[in-house]
Amino acid sequence: MPRRFPDCLSEGVTLFDAGAFHAAHEAWEHAWLVEKGPRRLLLQGLILVAAGWLKRDAGNGAGARTLFSRALDRLASLPARYEGVDVEGLRQVIPRWREGEDSDRPMLARLVEPEEGDV
Repeated sequence: MPRRFPDCLSEGVTLFDAGAFHAAHEAWEHAWLVEKGPRRLLLQGLILVAAGWLKRDAGNGAGARTLFSRALDRLASLPARYEGVDVEGLRQVIPRWREGEDSDRPMLARLVEPEEGDV
């Protein structure tokens, strides 16, 4: 049985914030496999961000830049806030991660705050 989108999103954010980028990728992928439309784009963007950090941590700057750029492409059409995620905040920080300017560990929890009726 597929796991619920909010559960996968939350689990992935917790893992991502702990630096467990591969595990976060896996958690989001559970929902990505069944989602369609904007939710699928959001999950693809988050998965690509996690993969970008894996490449960056491994010293593969070129690979990280490619993945961060692909993440921006997936997030481009989403509203500024979607499913509790500050998509605009992500769109602003990803270019700094892509260029290696921001070396602090990313914290998605600051960018994800589910609210009642949030879209």
